[in-house]
Amino acid sequence: MYGTTERQGEKGLPRNNSPPPSRSPTGLLVSVMGFFMFGMLGVVILLPRGAPVAALEGAPRHQHLVDNKNLNLPEEVSDLTMYAGFVPTNLEKPELDSHLFYWMLKSQTEGPKPLVIWLNGGPGASSLTGVLLELGPFLLERSGELKYNEFGWTQEAHVVAVDNPVGAGFSYTSSEEVDGEGYVNSLGEMAEQLYIGILGILDLHPWLKDSPIFIAGESYAGKYIPAISHYILEKSREGDDRVNLKGIAIGNGELKPYTAYASTPDYLRNLGLIDATQQTWAHEALKACKAQVDAEEWIAAFETCQGIEDHLFAEFVQIPFIYDIREKTDFFTDLTAVAMDWLNKPEVHEALNVGDRPWRQSDGQGPSSIGRPVPEHLKLDEMQDIPDSVITNLIDSYRVMLYSGQYDGSSCNFLGTERMLDDLVWEGKDDYEASERRVWKVDGSVAGYAKGSTESFSYVLVANSGHLVPTNQPENALDMLRRFINNEEF
Repeated sequence: MYGTTERQGEKGLPRNNSPPPSRSPTGLLVSVMGFFMFGMLGVVILLPRGAPVAALEGAPRHQHLVDNKNLNLPEEVSDLTMYAGFVPTNLEKPELDSHLFYWMLKSQTEGPKPLVIWLNGGPGASSLTGVLLELGPFLLERSGELKYNEFGWTQEAHVVAVDNPVGAGFSYTSSEEVDGEGYVNSLGEMAEQLYIGILGILDLHPWLKDSPIFIAGESYAGKYIPAISHYILEKSREGDDRVNLKGIAIGNGELKPYTAYASTPDYLRNLGLIDATQQTWAHEALKACKAQVDAEEWIAAFETCQGIEDHLFAEFVQIPFIYDIREKTDFFTDLTAVAMDWLNKPEVHEALNVGDRPWRQSDGQGPSSIGRPVPEHLKLDEMQDIPDSVITNLIDSYRVMLYSGQYDGSSCNFLGTERMLDDLVWEGKDDYEASERRVWKVDGSVAGYAKGSTESFSYVLVANSGHLVPTNQPENALDMLRRFINNEEF
């Protein structure tokens, strides 16, 4: 109706309106408690305290050490200690052979360090793109070679990227078809399986047992991260503190989709990329999407809202990469194709302990030999908000930072994030609103603007950056991470 209904890049891909395949709830039902989460009934799975999750599946207890010599790493990190491999999930149905892939990179610096769990979004995007194209100690170039990144996040933390959920990246299930039973159909199911996966990783690497944990990510991970963090919070309230979560950081996240979509015309108008007539057209068209959201017609609402955004960019703005309005090309698609080739090299497979499992970007970005199972199964969640109660519980319980790149033109733009915060009420909001918006500088240069307190909640606008903040502003992104995990003011 308004051009194609296809999301570019990390946010998503074409949809159809068929309902997702039915499946039974997953989980090891040692103890079950119903709760309403993300608009549908979820299940809290209570694993016995002390149960080694990987061992429950009979997984090998080796350390998944990465063979660096097969990766041709830059000299500066040629001896970096890394681990990679699979951990089982969906323990109730072992016949589905569902496994999450993780790649852990130990910190380059000495001394105790926190663990940062990194998640890309999609849904269906591999978190390995975060390591290879954004924040790792080595980055993949168009030539297919790795170059040293002096601003890799391993300067400040151990980093583990998890291909989440099953079907993204190297993560797999035996039901490989798009309509297979092994894929998750809700954020609640995703949280259950990711939690089991995290426990499996910690079980394989007991040296991380006491490390503070931070979960960070971008884009559709703005849904993943609140879901898994709230799940961990519920576990801790039940006395299970095996995941030592201290804080969460979400970059250009879409926690409230309609609010985000409705911000796009105003963002584009303020930059002069559309005129007042086009802005008015978009807001009139968005009324249909809002009505569908109010009626809980989730798939139709996504098709309508995404179609309007597509039309704005394809017809009115006509720029190649909506996630950074300054770019002259869609460079991320090109780099994802390079990553596809690199990650499917036999020597890389051997180094990362994946056997002959293929890597795919199942959100539709880059070449892919199968369908798009992850977004097909999560499409009912696309337009559902993260409930206010979940967000406020997290702010009241953990250190929370939201950050936005200034030039992300998509519905993940900073204006949508700020409007979401305007509408949100939490215990410390008065203090947040009374706080001064500070100029954040790195080495004397303006890096952005910060509001709030790193002790509880902070919001950071990253200057001169698009959607991919660690890619666009690597030094400043590392400084932001350091301040956040060390509880230092901006």
